[in-house]
Amino acid sequence: MKKIYALLFLVVTSITFGQQTLPFADTFSYTAGNLHETAPWAVIGTASATTPPDHILLDGTKVTFAGIGTDAQLNITSLTTGTVSNFTTGTVYYIFNLKVISMAGVTDTNGGYLSGFSQNSTTFGGTLWTKRAADDNTFYLGIETRTATGALTTYTSGTYNTGTTYTVVVSYTFNTTTTADDTVKLWINPTTLDETTPLLTDTHVGTDLTSIASFFFRQDSTTETPSVEIDDLGITLSYSEALATASFNEIAGLKVYPNPVSNGVLHIESNLNTERTVSLFDVLGKQVLSTTTSNNTINVAALNSGIYIAKITEGSNTATRKVIIR
Repeated sequence: MKKIYALLFLVVTSITFGQQTLPFADTFSYTAGNLHETAPWAVIGTASATTPPDHILLDGTKVTFAGIGTDAQLNITSLTTGTVSNFTTGTVYYIFNLKVISMAGVTDTNGGYLSGFSQNSTTFGGTLWTKRAADDNTFYLGIETRTATGALTTYTSGTYNTGTTYTVVVSYTFNTTTTADDTVKLWINPTTLDETTPLLTDTHVGTDLTSIASFFFRQDSTTETPSVEIDDLGITLSYSEALATASFNEIAGLKVYPNPVSNGVLHIESNLNTERTVSLFDVLGKQVLSTTTSNNTINVAALNSGIYIAKITEGSNTATRKVIIR
């Protein structure tokens, strides 16, 4: 079903010159190989010439990359009919599931960016950054409106853990008052209620992008780019569309109650009611609970009162829900 969904999206969104109309979704259910050699993706810049070459790899379910090597892009267009045109107004979003495998050797104090939007092959914006925290197992996430050296990147105050999958949403908004007033926002493990409360907002003093022509994945260098796995990419024109592209594999019949939780017990039910993994994250994105169980109840009595995001995985399906604990 995952592969059928991806192929349908590619069919209905493809137009001339390999550019994709939005919304676009990609589950990377391709034959194993190199992303930049797999339509509708293409190389951005120059392909790696090392022996062996270091490309962004496909394994049939996701992309993986690390260190320095070939970058891959997906050309997108703002029109569904007529002349192909880049995005110059409004807001464009991207969403994907990110798992950082290791921060070993990633020592650059500015961090490095691994995805974003491009105006051309050398001008980037709306970029997502990672930066090593205390050790090989923790990192910060950041965003930047117009990418430079990373000195002006806005980073999270809280840290994230390697080996944990986070759903990341980034938006780029064109503003027209000046040529240096565009904004970029970041959400981590978002729900439909979080649109007006992003985790980070980045503004800057440099020149804005004049247009968005493509989305890209980037391998920067061995000291800037960690080992990562990425799946379930969506590129859209609205926040709700972004979350919708990630919900095709939602858990059927999922119920999470009571909400708010006042007695220390969270109930989770579904149509299958099979073994599931439940992780809870606080508002800073820190994982505070993780359990794999066949029971329909989760003990949350040890957690402080507040707002949490529950990430629930049952088989190959995943869903997120906002949970309030009192």
